[in-house]
Amino acid sequence: MMPHLRVLVRAPVALAWTLGVPWWLRVRGFLLFRRWRNRRATDLISLWARGLAWIMGVRVVCRNPRPEPMGEVIVANHLGFLDVPVLGWFFPAVFIIKMEMRRVFYFGSALQAQGHVFVDRGSSDSRRTARDGVRQVLEDGDRIIVFPEGGASAEAVRPPFKPFCFHEAARQNKLVQACVIDYLPHRSMLRWDVTRPMLPQLVETFGRRRTEVSLEFFPAERIEDPDAAARRYHDLIERKLLEYDREAGLPGRAQPDSEDAHAPRQVA
Repeated sequence: MMPHLRVLVRAPVALAWTLGVPWWLRVRGFLLFRRWRNRRATDLISLWARGLAWIMGVRVVCRNPRPEPMGEVIVANHLGFLDVPVLGWFFPAVFIIKMEMRRVFYFGSALQAQGHVFVDRGSSDSRRTARDGVRQVLEDGDRIIVFPEGGASAEAVRPPFKPFCFHEAARQNKLVQACVIDYLPHRSMLRWDVTRPMLPQLVETFGRRRTEVSLEFFPAERIEDPDAAARRYHDLIERKLLEYDREAGLPGRAQPDSEDAHAPRQVA
């Protein structure tokens, strides 16, 4: 099938699927009000993610089995749009999302109803509100997926991690779990370009016959020093991406100095 035909088939199906999930959320909330009135729709978010990944022709390559127990704060590198359905596939959770998405007609209110946390990183008030949102998610016993870099990048060398979610995880003694996401055969082919409009990039993604995404999971752990944990997870994920590049024979920057002690400890 030609790319433009794939777009013509997949885009309406993906739109219908994405529109349908919020409606099912409303119906379920009406029919089962007492059970679901104070709960976030992490199960439906995961269902939507699996469905969207399938519609878009995404094949997930797991480099290892996901360890148990599952973390309550999931941290990952951010490469592009596909990160959301792929991670949502494996982790029933809400996300921290850029405030721009809150302003999108219909979808913004749907995302809010699902329980996601919005943040404008350029606003101190918004960051404070987001911290409160993360705190409430964890206090309610729900799971949250965080891209602590604060933006997407296709490079193996990652921007510094922002530590505020690590602080909340430590304060509530929650399990933190890291995973590394990568696009195959090389992440630059599907990199998210923040200088370009979103719609053309989505069209390009829908037009691909098959998209392979790899995931590598690490054991969940409880952290004591949030700032040190943010640096350690940053180094771990960066080191893995550089390792993938070397295995693929791709040119890259030298691996930064790091210690094996940076690897997370598994929780018994």
